[in-house]
Amino acid sequence: MMGTLVLGAAAASYLYLAVDFGPHVEYSAQQASLDSDSLAVTPSAYGIPLAGFRLEHAKVMPGNTLGGILSPYGISAGAIDSLVSIAAPVFDINRMRAGHPIAFIFPEGNDTTPTYFVYETDPVDHVVFDLRSPFDVHLEKRPVHTVERSISVAVTGALWNDLMNAGASPALAAKLSDVFQWTVDFYRIQKGDRFTMVYKQNTVDGKDYGQPDLLGVRYEGDDVREAFLHTDASGATSYFDAEGKSLRKAFLQAPLKYSRISSGFSLTRFHPVQHRMKAHLGTDYAAPYGTPIMAVGDGVVENAGRTAGNGNYVKIRHNRTYETQYLHMRKILVKQGQVVKQGDIIGEVGSTGLATGPHVCYRFWKNGQQVDPRKEVMPSAEPLDKAALPAFLEKRNDLLARMDEAETDAKRLTVASF
Repeated sequence: MMGTLVLGAAAASYLYLAVDFGPHVEYSAQQASLDSDSLAVTPSAYGIPLAGFRLEHAKVMPGNTLGGILSPYGISAGAIDSLVSIAAPVFDINRMRAGHPIAFIFPEGNDTTPTYFVYETDPVDHVVFDLRSPFDVHLEKRPVHTVERSISVAVTGALWNDLMNAGASPALAAKLSDVFQWTVDFYRIQKGDRFTMVYKQNTVDGKDYGQPDLLGVRYEGDDVREAFLHTDASGATSYFDAEGKSLRKAFLQAPLKYSRISSGFSLTRFHPVQHRMKAHLGTDYAAPYGTPIMAVGDGVVENAGRTAGNGNYVKIRHNRTYETQYLHMRKILVKQGQVVKQGDIIGEVGSTGLATGPHVCYRFWKNGQQVDPRKEVMPSAEPLDKAALPAFLEKRNDLLARMDEAETDAKRLTVASF
């Protein structure tokens, strides 16, 4: 069997909360897991019946070519040339990448020449090479199943690893941030707050595949926030609260996805550089150098430049009432007069100007006066169409019942653990 190369993967940043119980899972389809070490359990693989064959797995090594992989197994140069030509209409062999799984299917016994070679382009798609003359190359797909799961999450200070330990996708942390980006200030979440959700997840061979889709979620903190996914007749999706009002607001809660508040809006603050008391009419979000800074709302770039105190900064006019400003950037990515949309990346976190470390000072104007945006009630997008409301409410009630069940189970398990 060929050796396996373990390649590192870049880790994504997520919000950090903690899970206090394992997920209640409802499977929409019976799932069978591919067990490459037990062929009695797996009568076929890659669309190939395995009776009379044995299966060996490996991974593409750095610098490997198709010829370099197959020739040690007795596949001739002429056969490899034929396979490359036959593969061309369905797969470019130059797209083989180090770290991707491969498999060899041999006749049972001591035969060292494989009958089939398989390259997996991703967990679903794979390319099957029939190594017997006259040769063949075709694409196969593993079946994708969909499961719906419900889970209740208590905040303790960490989430990413705990979600995985509970059997849920850590990508749910990012989904929660996306869904509630207009209505929940994730920098004010406290220990003991709770998220309860129902989500849909594609799986392949029993393993999560792709990103989860949140169907409904409830956040319980100082107050209760709920969100429910709705798909309109055109297939477009968006989230609404329990009454069918859009969660989308004119402004995001913060200009960064993941960071922490290092200094809030205050009329009296000791300035760390000037060493004196003065008003701080903004909110400082500390984050690593280069963290993307987003426009919190649609608008036009009014200024994009530099001053001694602000460093590199951008100011956006959103309408006659609202303006926002973003200070101390390492890099400005927009120009004066440019039209920007909510969520567009306008710069990168830096420490230019009067700054002691990397952060963005976010300032918010209403009618010409700087105000604390976290205390403002922001205007919402249009509510759900009345014709769609009855079906939405029916689905909402079903999701609420399932979230109630998940939360009850979570609290019961928590009590039982003491």
